[in-house]
Amino acid sequence: MASLSVFSARTFIRGWIYLLAAWLVVVPIGSARAGSWTGTLQDGSVLKVDPDSHRAMRYYNGSMAPLWDGTHRLEDGSVVIVRDGQAVPTESMMNSWMGEPGSEPSMRARYCDQLVRKVCGFHDECRRDQPCILARQLLGMEREQQRRMPVGAGSWAHTPSGGECRDALSNPAFPTCGSSTPGAEQTACRKLVEKVCGDADQCETAKACSPARQLLQMESDERLQSADPKALTPTGAECEKAMDNVFFEPCRS
Repeated sequence: MASLSVFSARTFIRGWIYLLAAWLVVVPIGSARAGSWTGTLQDGSVLKVDPDSHRAMRYYNGSMAPLWDGTHRLEDGSVVIVRDGQAVPTESMMNSWMGEPGSEPSMRARYCDQLVRKVCGFHDECRRDQPCILARQLLGMEREQQRRMPVGAGSWAHTPSGGECRDALSNPAFPTCGSSTPGAEQTACRKLVEKVCGDADQCETAKACSPARQLLQMESDERLQSADPKALTPTGAECEKAMDNVFFEPCRS
């Protein structure tokens, strides 16, 4: 991997412009844009989310209307959050939109975005640290390389900087933000680690401490690749269950 110290300080800020007006007009269900993500709400109505605008529309009994803001549970038990009429993209939505014009790929393939999340923090709490600055430079370079791609290559085509970011994700020079900082974000697995390892690692030799830390790492990796890092991940759900498991006994030192 090339030395990161020679990278340009260029950064590029890209905003997403949502197409609002077209989805404020009530139209027949058959005219919904092909490629819209579709799900079924628990009341039997159909939810469709446009890949460009993220506008959430509810279809029921032959009529269509914007879905109200709030948290909505689907028939399969998953949750969709709507804010200002737009759905917060879930991993399922991102995966269904991959390869379609105007859409973003799954976070699993966006290595520079993952790297920025990892070293800068999910809330940008490590933004002044050198690894974060370098990660943002890589992200800016990736955006510029994508902009220069030939027409038809796709705005999210793989780039050399994307490859650098993929390698950097496993490079110790790019540590996880707050991984050893007291008071780090209290995710389900971090709560488990603090329970069995202690809030100051005073029980780090306990038999359940190492497995708890492995779960925390798995949860972190899942959050890096998730469309919504605030959502509970599969490993996070396992950590919640583990809180009541006798194997993960609390630190008593």
